[in-house]
Amino acid sequence: MDLTELSEHQKDASLSRHPWEKARLAFVLKKIKKHIPNNDSPVILDIGCGDTFVAEGLHDKMPNAIIFCVDIAFTDDQMLYYSEKYNNKNIYVFNSLENALTKINTDITFVLALDVMEHVENDMAFLRNIISIDLFTKDTQFFITVPAFQRLFTNHDIILGHYRRYNNKTLEKVTTQAGLKTVFKGYFFTSLLLPRFLIKLKEMFIKPKNSTTQVAEWRSSAFVTSVFKNTLIFDFMLSTFLENFHLKPIGLSNYIICKKHV
Repeated sequence: MDLTELSEHQKDASLSRHPWEKARLAFVLKKIKKHIPNNDSPVILDIGCGDTFVAEGLHDKMPNAIIFCVDIAFTDDQMLYYSEKYNNKNIYVFNSLENALTKINTDITFVLALDVMEHVENDMAFLRNIISIDLFTKDTQFFITVPAFQRLFTNHDIILGHYRRYNNKTLEKVTTQAGLKTVFKGYFFTSLLLPRFLIKLKEMFIKPKNSTTQVAEWRSSAFVTSVFKNTLIFDFMLSTFLENFHLKPIGLSNYIICKKHV
């Protein structure tokens, strides 16, 4: 969860974790295991980690992983909270990349930037700054997810401080110009395209009044949450299956996996 949404989420004890977040975690875990299948103890740098939900979920499934979490939005209180929470786990939190680099003394296996680049005004400079780090080798993989399709830019994006949405072409362009080469790219969460299109259509005629997002306000039962989560998991599993036949389904989210040019 974005730390912007977390502050709203914490105000209401009835709120629960959104199924989109749970499904995206499953998607990320599947892709990591696919691209580093023989490594059960990866070193992961999670840039723009939000409330560490992804890091904790990955660590639960890969207990030997070492995960460095960075988010410039961490407050001092949050830094203290997460440091104490993960005292007995290989999860480390930092409020700047510079601080993280002083503590990392090993090569990075995977770099995560999950729904981060849309928050950055100069996304290319952001990426170039990251890939200049000496801890990355020719085998280090960069896993980036972003919201897809600028035409579906809505009030949700404005609330979260998004500058843009992407597609395969624009995402690969910025990563290539930053100095990365594409390993794989694509979309996921096809089933969310129609709901977002309807929201966009509605906003063309009715000015939105929401000041928070559905992710921050999710309060459905465990059963309903599970149904939505499993639907989204089936969604990306089907997309992954179709990719094996060189079919490229589109979706509301865009991803790319890259390596540095050597």
